Amino acid sequence: MDVTIVGVSSDTPVINYTPSTIDEYIVVVNLPEDWETVHNYIINENDIDGIPNRKIDCSNTQEFSLRTAIYEMSVAEADILKTHEKVESVELSPDKYPQPQSTDVVRYNKNVAFNKPILTNAYGTESTGYTNGVRSNWSHLFVNDPSSEPYQGVGISTVDTVNRDVSYSLTGKNVDTITIDSGIGALHPEFLDAEGKTRVKDVILDGPFKVDPDYFTGIGVTYNKVLDGVDIGVGIATTSAEEWWENAAKRSAKFSSLGTVSIPSTYTVGQALSKTSSGEANPILDAHGTSCASQIGGKSFGLAFESNIWNLRIVLSGDGGVLGGDTALNVCTVWHNAKKLNSTNPDPTILNLSYGATISTGNDNGSTYSHHYRGNNLTYTGSGSDNTIPSNSGACRNNKYFTVNSGSGSALLGYTGTGQYNAGSPSSSSAAENAIAAGCIVVSSAGNTNQKLCDKDDVDFGNWVTISNNYMNRARGVQQGFSGDHDKDKGTIRVGALDCAVEPDDEKQGVTKYSVRKVVYSANGSMIDIWAPAEFTMAAGYATGETYQRTDDSNFYDRWFNGTSAACPNTCSVIALYLQSNRGATQSEVRDWLKTSGSKTIALSDPYSGVNDTGYWSVAYNATYDASSKANQSYNVRGNGNLRGAPNRVLFNPFANDTVRSISGVSISGVSITNS
Repeated sequence: MDVTIVGVSSDTPVINYTPSTIDEYIVVVNLPEDWETVHNYIINENDIDGIPNRKIDCSNTQEFSLRTAIYEMSVAEADILKTHEKVESVELSPDKYPQPQSTDVVRYNKNVAFNKPILTNAYGTESTGYTNGVRSNWSHLFVNDPSSEPYQGVGISTVDTVNRDVSYSLTGKNVDTITIDSGIGALHPEFLDAEGKTRVKDVILDGPFKVDPDYFTGIGVTYNKVLDGVDIGVGIATTSAEEWWENAAKRSAKFSSLGTVSIPSTYTVGQALSKTSSGEANPILDAHGTSCASQIGGKSFGLAFESNIWNLRIVLSGDGGVLGGDTALNVCTVWHNAKKLNSTNPDPTILNLSYGATISTGNDNGSTYSHHYRGNNLTYTGSGSDNTIPSNSGACRNNKYFTVNSGSGSALLGYTGTGQYNAGSPSSSSAAENAIAAGCIVVSSAGNTNQKLCDKDDVDFGNWVTISNNYMNRARGVQQGFSGDHDKDKGTIRVGALDCAVEPDDEKQGVTKYSVRKVVYSANGSMIDIWAPAEFTMAAGYATGETYQRTDDSNFYDRWFNGTSAACPNTCSVIALYLQSNRGATQSEVRDWLKTSGSKTIALSDPYSGVNDTGYWSVAYNATYDASSKANQSYNVRGNGNLRGAPNRVLFNPFANDTVRSISGVSISGVSITNS
C-alpha cells in the first residue's frame, strides 16, 4: 500500500491512502441483529443490491463486537457495500492502517461571519447585517465560551461581526433529534448531505421503517419517495406507515405490545415536509419548525450537524397542520420504546418543543378583574392602554418593556398592556411525562410571556387569575412534564432566552456593565433550568422575501430567529453532543449534566433580585433607574429584566475543542470502554 502524506505543517499531517488491489476494511452494520445477515451476504456469492458479487474473505470476525468485522476487499467493492441499507460504514481497518487525526479539527475550513445584531432605535427593528454570504449562528461562539463571549459592544445601533472558524470534537452523530413544530422544509440546503440528499425524515411516515424494515420489505411497500419532484430516498407507503401506528397486527410481532396511536389520514409527506403543495393539500405555511431544526442539526446553524433530523408537524396557530401535540408526543413514546426493543444501545431521542399554550389576562378599560396575589384576593381595573399596567395587578404584570434612548429622548416600547402566562392542559403534561419515562430527552422553550415559573416553595406559587385553579406562575402543559409536587429539577428541561444586547456601561440599574441579560419577554423563575442564546440568532428561513438569500441555492433563504423558540433548539444541539458519547443518559442525568459540565455560571443581569425590591413587580416607571440616559442604549423597565429566582446558568459547549477523543480503561475479562 502506498501512503501519501500531505500536511499544512509537520505536526498536523493529513494522510491520504492509495489502497492496493485488496485491503482490509472494517464494516459496521446499523444494528447488532443485522450483523449475521450482512456477514453471510459478504462471505457468499450473491446477487443482492449493495453487496459485492463474490465470496469475500473475513480476516477477523471480532467475536467480541456486536456490529463489526474485518473483510478483505477492493475499493470498488467497499463503495458498493457502503450503499447497503443495513451497513453504517465501510472504512480501511484502523488497526492495520492507523490514520492520525489533525489536532486542528475545524468546522467550516474557512472563516464565516458570526453576526450579532444589537437592536436599532426601536425594539424589534433589526440592523442590517450578514453581507458575507457564508454565515452561521452567533450562539455557537457564545456557548463555546460564555465567560468571554466576543460581542461585548454596548451600543444597540450596530451589528457586531466576528469572522472566524470554530473547533469541535463531537457532531451529534447517531442521535435522533425530533422537532415537534410547524413542519420542516426538508429540501432547504441546511439539511442536505454531501450527496445532495435531505437528512430530514418524518417520525410518523419514516419512523416505522427505521425500526421495522424487514416487515415492510416483506409485504413489498417500499419505494423511492419523491418530494417536490426530488428523490428523497427509500421509504414506505403512507398508508402502510399509518397502519403500523394504528394496528398492532400490521407490525413485526415483537412490537405488538407497544400500544397504538391514531394518525390522521391527511398526514402526508407533502404536508409534513413540503415547501410547495406537491399536489397535496396543506403544505407548510410557516418557517418556525424549519428554523428550529436548523439550529439543532443544520450544517451551518446547528452544533449537532451530523445528527439524525426528524420531523413531526403539529397544529400551531395559523400553520394549517392536522396532528395534535399530545398525539405527537405519544408517537415519540411508542417509537423510542420500539427502538429499545430493537437494540440494547438504541439511538438517543431528543424532543424539541418550541411551543406552548398562552393565556392573556384582561385589560379592558374600566373592567374589573379578580386575582390572588401572595395570599390576598384582589381586584384591579383595566386601563385599556397597551402601555399602561393596571394598578394592583400584582403578578398579572407580566408585561414586556424596553426603554431606549434614541438620542432625542427616551422611548418606552412594549408589546401589550395585558399580562400573559403559559397555560397547557394536564394531558399535554402527561404526554411529555410519558415520553420522559420511555427514555426520550424532552426539552421545551420556557415561553415568551415574561412569566415567573415557580417551584412549590416560592412566595408566588399560589397566584391565580380569574378563578382559583387558574394558576399563572406555574409550569404547565408541555413545559411541565411531571406529576406530584411542583419541585425544581423535575419533568421537562425548560430553557430561557438570552438577549443579543448587553447591559449599558453606566451600571444605572445596579447591574455590572456589559452583563449578559435575559430577553425582556423570556419566562423566568426557579423552574428555569438553563439560559441559552435566542434573540436574533440566525436560522434557516423558508419563504421568498425573508432576509437573507442563500448563496448555495437562491430558491431558499435564511432569517433571524428569536424567542425561547430559538433558545430551545440551541440547547438541544449541545445536548445531542453529550448524548453522542453518553447514549443511555436519562432525563435527570442530562439535566444534572446541564447544571455542571453543560453550563457556565456567569453574572447574568438581575436588576431587582430581591422578591420585594423596588421594581420587582413595580407599577411605577422609575425615571431614575429605568430610563435610558445615553443614546443607543436600552434598559429593562418595571422589573422585567429580573431573573425572579432563576439560576444564572448559561448554556456551555464543553466539546468545542480540538481534542481527539481517546479510549481508556480496557480490562482483560471483558471490554470496558470509557470516553476521556
